[in-house]
This record gives sequence, C-alpha cells and structure tokens, in this order.
Amino acid sequence: MGARVARIVSLAVALLAAGAMGCRTGPEPAAFRVGIESTPTTLDPRYAAGAHAVRILPLLFHGLLKADPSGRLVPDLAVAWEQPDERTHVLRLRQGVRFHDGSELTARDVVATYRYVADPAHGCPAAGALEPLRSVEAADPYTVVFRLKRVYVSFPSLLTLGILPQGLANRKDLGDRVVGTGPYRLAAFRPGEEIVLEAFPEHFEGPPALERIRFRIIPNATTRLLEIRSGGLDLLQNAVPPYSVRFLKRDPNLQVIVSPGTSYQYIGFNCEDPILKDVRVRRAIAHAVDRQALIRFALDGLARPATTLFPPEHWAHNPDVPTYPYDPDRARRLLDEAGYPDPDGPGPAVRFRLSYKTSTDKTANEVARVIAEQLGRVGIGVDVRSFEWGTFFSDVKRGDFQLMSLRWIGLRDPDVFHYLFHSASVPPRGANRGRYRNPQVDAWIDESRRTTDPERRRELYFRIQEAVARDCVYVSLWWLDNVVVLRRGYTGFEPLPGGEYTSLARVRPEGAP
Repeated sequence: MGARVARIVSLAVALLAAGAMGCRTGPEPAAFRVGIESTPTTLDPRYAAGAHAVRILPLLFHGLLKADPSGRLVPDLAVAWEQPDERTHVLRLRQGVRFHDGSELTARDVVATYRYVADPAHGCPAAGALEPLRSVEAADPYTVVFRLKRVYVSFPSLLTLGILPQGLANRKDLGDRVVGTGPYRLAAFRPGEEIVLEAFPEHFEGPPALERIRFRIIPNATTRLLEIRSGGLDLLQNAVPPYSVRFLKRDPNLQVIVSPGTSYQYIGFNCEDPILKDVRVRRAIAHAVDRQALIRFALDGLARPATTLFPPEHWAHNPDVPTYPYDPDRARRLLDEAGYPDPDGPGPAVRFRLSYKTSTDKTANEVARVIAEQLGRVGIGVDVRSFEWGTFFSDVKRGDFQLMSLRWIGLRDPDVFHYLFHSASVPPRGANRGRYRNPQVDAWIDESRRTTDPERRRELYFRIQEAVARDCVYVSLWWLDNVVVLRRGYTGFEPLPGGEYTSLARVRPEGAP
C-alpha cells in the first residue's frame, strides 16, 4: 500500500508543477468559480438528497427556519414561530420577500410546497418524515398553521425545507426551472458541465457581493488540482484528493483551511441480499475493514474514525455503541459460523463474491479498492464497480446493490433516524436504502418523536444507535475533515461542518466594501 501511495504522490507533484507552469487558463472576472465532482441529480428542494445538491441549495432557497452554526433552529422566512399547543405550529412570514420570478412570498406558497412534499404519491424523500402532519393551512396571507396528528417533537426540523412558488410547487418535474427566494437565482444548469448562479438583487437580506458563481463540474481529481493551481478555479471544498493537501499548502496563491467535519462516511449493506441478510456476514465485513489504515493511507489522516452517525460533540452521540475493531481472525470465524467456510484456507479461492458499487470519484475508488483488498484477506471476493454519480445514486435508491459507500452531510436532529432506519422509510419515502427492518427500532423511533422529555428522547436515541450498530446496518468508517482551498484575494468564506456553500453569499474580494 505504501508504494502505491508514493507513486500517487510523485505523480501529483509532477502534475501540480506542470499546472503551475503551463496550464493557466486565465481568470473569469465575472464569475467566482467552484469545482465540484459531479452533477447534482436535481436542484429541486422537494427531491434533492445528494451531497452536492444539499450543499448548493442554501444559495437558491430559504426555509421557514434555518439552523445557525451551532445547529439551533432560528427564524428564516418566518419572523415569528409559536406553538400554542403540542400539536400546532404557527409561523408568521416576513413581508415583502420576493421570489426570483418577482412574485411575493405568501402563505399559499408554503402551503403548496408542504402539501406536495407530504403526499406519498409524489415520492419526495421527506414524505415519510411528514407523515405526522395532519394539515397545513394559510390563516392569512402571511401566517401558516401546521397541525399534527400526534405529538412530534422533531417537527420543527422539517421547517427548513426550501419554499417554491405555488405555481411550481404543484408541478412534478421542474428540470432547471427552480425558483426560490435565496441570495442567488439559477442562470444555467448544464449537466456534466456547469451550474451558474446569478446574484438576486431583490434578496430580502440585500444582494450578495459576488455577482456570479459558476460551479464547474470536474469529475477528474487531477484536473481539479490543475485548475485550482492554474487559476481556473477559486474554491475547492472537500473536492481534493487528501494526498494533495500538503502540496496545496505550499502554494502562495492559495489558502488551505482544514477543520473537523461532521460528514459521516459508511459502508451500506443491502439487508435483503441472500448473503448480507445474515448479520454475522455484515459483522465479519466490519471486522475485516482496517479503518485506521484507510484513514492513514487513503485519506492522509484527514478524518476521525467514526462509531455512529453523530460525532462526539453532538448531544445525541452515544459513546458506548458496539464497535467492530479490525480483527481478521474474528471475521474469518464469523464467516465460518455463517456457513461460508474458506474452500482453500489462505489460498486464492473465495468464500463468495460481492459487488461493491461506488462513484467515479478518484478517492472513492481508491478507498473501494483498498476495502476490496482487505476483504479479500478473509476470503471475500469483491468486484468494484464505478458509475457516474447519477447512475450510482439511482441504483442505490432502487436497492440495486450489495455493498456501497456513501456519506451523510449536515446531520443535526437525531430524528433523522426515522429517515434512515425506520421500516416505513424505504425509498422513495425515505433513505432506508438497505431495506433494514427491526420492529423494536421502529417502536423506539416512534416513541422518540412523541415524547417531550429530553432525557427520555436521549435515552431512546442511545438505544437506536446501539441496535443499529449491533445489527451492523452500516459499517461506520469516519467523520471526514473539511478541507477548503480558496484563492487568495477573497474573504468571508466560512467552512460549515456539513460542507454547505451557504457562506458564499458573504464572500467578497479583499478590500471590497
């Protein structure tokens, strides 16, 4: 493994040097350029679930509420939020807020957006979470009333959904015709090429300083490195190979910011697969993966080993969940117990073969191949299959996979357990993509949504995390550090734990008013 990494580093040094000397593309003064790895499947807030979309959406849309940097919910499109009883939420809207099409935001737009998303027939990812919603009504042009079927203490976390105008909120396929109230409006969406945002001069908080933001879709990591070094990009966030960070720090034209992140990387299982439905096989795979080696060699140390979804600083983090330390011998014994003996001991024959699906991202592929090598040491054959992001993500949502690896970003409210692990949240109603079903976990999740006692909720979240870890629904890999590479001459960009691009609305050239 060390020799392979050394070759990668040597190649990177040569390519970066070449980019600095001869591949300068020249600046585009009218646009601030951000490099991203792949095209978001959609920028429609009702359907967006992929990491790239979730990070870009705050520039296009506002919700009724938003999370501040500490994760606390505060008003956004709403100016007041009241709860007259446990099942009713009343929100009063800002007046004079304009959509990108010039129309004024009213309660009717909020009602139309939430009614559409809550209807299971439309297949929106948040439909399952909104099941407790009985009704949403406009009490007057600037007042929205949400009534619940039962107590649901985490309901406010769903009030961050981006709001569409009424005329669009009732249409299923918007394509690139998304219209929000955010600081930027969508000017162009060219899949595989670019996403262009233009400053919205009528934004209720004032127009942003950057007139245009161009998200350049560059799947190849080496090309992204050449572009940031040569002046073709102004920002890369978590889109650089880890091995390149040490070299980027030496570039006098760049500033590199590294901070602990909350993005959670995991290996997911299809729990309906004939082989993987046996928890002993899933646990064996967990014991066969050497996370520390992966972090050290594939990520150059830019991550923290994870044990559950929420990092230690989160109030719902359970420090005592079952863990699966690297133990190949234990993995072999579990596979024997599951009825998959190694046909030739340490020889080349395998116990069985699995398919591991991933995207075409360079680091994701490197990680996948190291994991395949590690699983091979315990007799599991792994075929790594790489797909363009849209195809890969569609397969995962359909359950068309055995092993895959994805990353959750921006996790704040532990009610996300319903979205991820409740048996009612199998896609398209949620993100239980592994088809995990545990009646006891369902019951704990349901209770956590209706109890108002914070200590009882915390206890239930602890139990859920313990059960999910014990059933090995995911192999927890790491919480990835945030790595921001920003061209010098700009100020105001604040990295957020989930990697959202929200603070681009506050970026300005140094010295600008």
